[in-house]
Amino acid sequence: MADLSAAGTIFVKDRVALTTHRLELTPEEERARTAIERVYRDGGLKPPDAASIAAAVGSPAPVVDRMVKLLQRQKTLVKVDALIFHDEALKQLKTQVSALKATAGAGARLDVGTFKDWFGVSRKFAIPLLEYLDRERITRRMGESRIVL
Repeated sequence: MADLSAAGTIFVKDRVALTTHRLELTPEEERARTAIERVYRDGGLKPPDAASIAAAVGSPAPVVDRMVKLLQRQKTLVKVDALIFHDEALKQLKTQVSALKATAGAGARLDVGTFKDWFGVSRKFAIPLLEYLDRERITRRMGESRIVL
């Protein structure tokens, strides 16, 4: 496989494919993909659950599931614990939290209650998002609060 990859015959990343392979979606799949991306983008830091996605898009559940997985492979949607967020929402969150350090100084702290108030999310979303920020090295947990790095 390494020889084929070096020769440019195959592409190896998380999957193996011919370099000439191009993804082609049916019109229904393309419509569903576009609608799913829009729903997640509009949801921001409060993404919809899987059941409401199928209803909002108006496509069968198997098509919705395939398109969500495709969007995750394309890095348009990002899975954070059991929740799925649009990549733009997470990038904006990281920018806003990083900007907190510029305004509050080196000792900028963030706790769950403050995070919920600032971003208008419930605890259901706040905890996974704060843990995501820890993994991305935007914050570091110190007891009950987080320090913005």
